[in-house]
Amino acid sequence: MLNLTEIFDSIWEALAKGRVHARDAFHTPAVGTVRAGQPEVRTVVLRHVDSQAGILGFHTDRRSPKVQDLTTESTLAWHFYDHERKVQIRARGSGLVHIDDEVADEAWGEVAPLGRRCYGQIKGPGVSSTDPQVGLPSLEALEAEEPSVVAECRENFCVIRSRLTEIDWFYLQFQGHRRARFTRTQSDWQSMWVAP
Repeated sequence: MLNLTEIFDSIWEALAKGRVHARDAFHTPAVGTVRAGQPEVRTVVLRHVDSQAGILGFHTDRRSPKVQDLTTESTLAWHFYDHERKVQIRARGSGLVHIDDEVADEAWGEVAPLGRRCYGQIKGPGVSSTDPQVGLPSLEALEAEEPSVVAECRENFCVIRSRLTEIDWFYLQFQGHRRARFTRTQSDWQSMWVAP
């Protein structure tokens, strides 16, 4: 049976694995924001894990409503579930939007042309349309790194980084579920067992 320190370490190991492996259950968590007092939840791709700083991150279109949500109310919630491991991880923290800074520039440098293409659609996410087509830029132009097309896509790209303040770990097992909570203090994380 794992102790609280081992569980905490296993959480960050699982998140790091989820960031790297596209087929891992933790690769596509759900994140929740607050909009006009109501919860908004959607699936994202986990793009950044920093266990030392306690930070998770994902990429999005700066025109997305979730960016406005975080500008108005920085609270961000995460939900991960792995059926095979029988582990659920819920986490909360603040979400910081990076658009025209070093964090966004570094992340943009790692996005492949096919991924960059998504940020060049004519209309922003959630905008009403009479046509299901979104008007994407030429993939060939992005692969050739045509400056105007790349700049158009980069204009809409942004990074969300979330500094976690709480992690809730839940393990389902036949002999009895187990649950632990980890809360960030000024200098470290505090841990405790909680009833499942």
